[in-house]
Amino acid sequence: MMKKHFNLMAFAMLAVFSLTFISCSKDNDNGEINFKQDYDILQINGEKYACYGYRCFITYSSDWDLSTYSGTIRLPCGKLSDAKKGEYDYDFAYSIYLEGNQDLKKGSKLENFSPVFEGDYDMGDYISGSATITDKKDDVYITVRFDSFKFSDGSQSYTLDGTVQLDLDED
Repeated sequence: MMKKHFNLMAFAMLAVFSLTFISCSKDNDNGEINFKQDYDILQINGEKYACYGYRCFITYSSDWDLSTYSGTIRLPCGKLSDAKKGEYDYDFAYSIYLEGNQDLKKGSKLENFSPVFEGDYDMGDYISGSATITDKKDDVYITVRFDSFKFSDGSQSYTLDGTVQLDLDED
């Protein structure tokens, strides 16, 4: 927890320090600073979203507790059409809660960690499909490939497809 606060403070100080020394060129007619976000594309129910993960300068961290083998995969998303225009809005904050009896590692299948999905104020249980960790760097990032990874609460369902690289905080 302390590490998260330190990282946030360090980022804020770096941002203020950097902005202090930025000069605007003649090419920047409106005086705005261009912070381009890098994003992955995640499909939810067939609609494509920009997923602002590890490579973004501001994101929501996924977390994993090494002692309880539990945590949350956070999928901060925005409208892809906005991202393509350079407008980076976190319109949707989806989460997948995980609990298991082993650590997350490359090759792990999220369906083996009793996943529960939260989206649009609904909680859904895992139904079918797979989500595989294709890459993981401890306490830095996690890459997850979703293949028709489906959740449902009975009235609403969510199917995720795509590969995303997400910020990861392990404790």
